[in-house]
Amino acid sequence: MLSNKLLNSVLLSIMLTATLSAAAGRPQIVAHRGYWKAEGSAQNSIRALVKADSVGADAVELDVWISADSVLYVNHDPDFGGIVIEKSNSKVLDKLRLANGEQLPTLDSYLETAKGLRPDIVLEVKTHSDPLREDLAVAMIIDMIAEKGLTDRTSYITFSRNSFDNLVAMCGRQVQFLSATDPDMLRNIGGTGADYHISAYRANPDWIKRLHDLGLTANIWTVNSPADIQWCIEHDADYITTDEPELAMQLVDKAFAPRRMTIMTYNLRFGELADMDRLSAEIKKYDPDFVAIQEVDVNFDRAAAKLNRGLNYVNELAVRTGLFGYYGRAINVGKGYYGVGILSRYPAEKIEKFELPNPENGEQRVMLAGTFELPGHKFVFASTHFDYLDHNTRKLQAQYVVDRLTHMPYPAVLAGDFNATLGQIYIETIRSRMKDLTNNRKTWPADKPKEKIDFIFAYPPQDFELKSCTVPEPSKKSPSDHLPVISDIIVKF
Repeated sequence: MLSNKLLNSVLLSIMLTATLSAAAGRPQIVAHRGYWKAEGSAQNSIRALVKADSVGADAVELDVWISADSVLYVNHDPDFGGIVIEKSNSKVLDKLRLANGEQLPTLDSYLETAKGLRPDIVLEVKTHSDPLREDLAVAMIIDMIAEKGLTDRTSYITFSRNSFDNLVAMCGRQVQFLSATDPDMLRNIGGTGADYHISAYRANPDWIKRLHDLGLTANIWTVNSPADIQWCIEHDADYITTDEPELAMQLVDKAFAPRRMTIMTYNLRFGELADMDRLSAEIKKYDPDFVAIQEVDVNFDRAAAKLNRGLNYVNELAVRTGLFGYYGRAINVGKGYYGVGILSRYPAEKIEKFELPNPENGEQRVMLAGTFELPGHKFVFASTHFDYLDHNTRKLQAQYVVDRLTHMPYPAVLAGDFNATLGQIYIETIRSRMKDLTNNRKTWPADKPKEKIDFIFAYPPQDFELKSCTVPEPSKKSPSDHLPVISDIIVKF
């Protein structure tokens, strides 16, 4: 049986999501032709509209034709039961019945119901055989939407370039093109967004980012399977158009629910006080998602580290903890290296090492920062170890890491040994911009702690909430001269 922590990790990996629209947030769910799969419903029926509202869909998509006598009807296909809508008059069309027994709805009756409901309207103007009749349909639709007081709640979609151009010129609202078009071209012709089949986005994996970079939205249709819905969430769709609105909303809700994460920072004292088994056991017992480690040797024959001489500490700990391991060399020592590292439950998309300011040409210090892809979200985690000798060096290092991490494109956590305490300018420089995710428990030396010099910080502050912070009890038998700091946090991005 899975532990609660592991189960949560599996759910996080399966369900995590994306970022909405050109501005970031959760994707909106558009009920395709209404919630027509609900009991007593039918495609494009008023019942499907009402059911979409009842389950909380953000919007309802519908299709509109103009009849031979200039009445607007809601239907997907050009014909209903073999009767072509644009070639027939309302006397004939009003006798038609949907699968649920409803009369083929006019746009007037549909919108009259929509006025009293919550969902927005995504209205598709169908491609008519006669462009002039299509022009009339566009003008009548825009007027009717205004008469019903729904202008601010309506956006438009179409496959027809003729209708698209008319809508862009006349409606003053969002107009999305259904025909897969390069984002730059779409913006040039006046579109506010793309509404393409999921296959078009998969075939052009950079399009969603390009749309967002251009200030355009990305709507994806028709997305029904859990895997496809999840793909849309993870790829930053603004709108997911689906025949399964309840399923889509459940997946989005799970993806955007506040979720917990355990962050740990641990200075290993060069591995001089404990072997890799003991150090890894100290890490594993807290089941962390991310660990910042400092004083990390790789292939250095350190005489004082009798049990660990010549080992690659990062690899050894990664194997024993089951986490991914990443290393940042600070200096060369002997035939090996010394620096900082990261252990992570999630693979890194990118790892960068930043050399910290070193004006006195002392021991070089670094910050190792990884961009990690928690499915649907990207997140920066950084490990560092500040200078301990020179005041000005530490001051510059504090300002450097703040400037770097607060300008990252994603939320960031910084953890490490800062060789500084609360109230000192080095720590307060960081705390002025980043949120302190620790408590006031002292961390060094491990047997009789006198100072708190190990911290965990986060940016932007509003994206993180500290639930609890643990610092183990002092012990003469500690595996390091530092006590680890373990913070249980809620992330809101």
